Amino acid sequence: MFRRKTATAEDPVQASPLARAGWQPTHKHRKGGLYRLLSYGTYEADMSPVALYDDAVGTIWVRSKAEFDDGRFTPLKQADADS
Repeated sequence: MFRRKTATAEDPVQASPLARAGWQPTHKHRKGGLYRLLSYGTYEADMSPVALYDDAVGTIWVRSKAEFDDGRFTPLKQADADS
């Protein structure tokens, strides 16, 4: 069985250099996780739009822009992100 390894604060080798003090979430996933939208991009293989986002420990995620914008993620107001 494949077990995905994710970055943790205890495993800084796997953490993104973007995970540093001052990280602020921009979106909340419908299941409760907080994420920061980094950018939109283009998937080279088929030229489809994608969203690049990370979590508080620096794991960078990519999913289709359509999925990111379909209601799975709710944009946070700055006051929500600060709490």
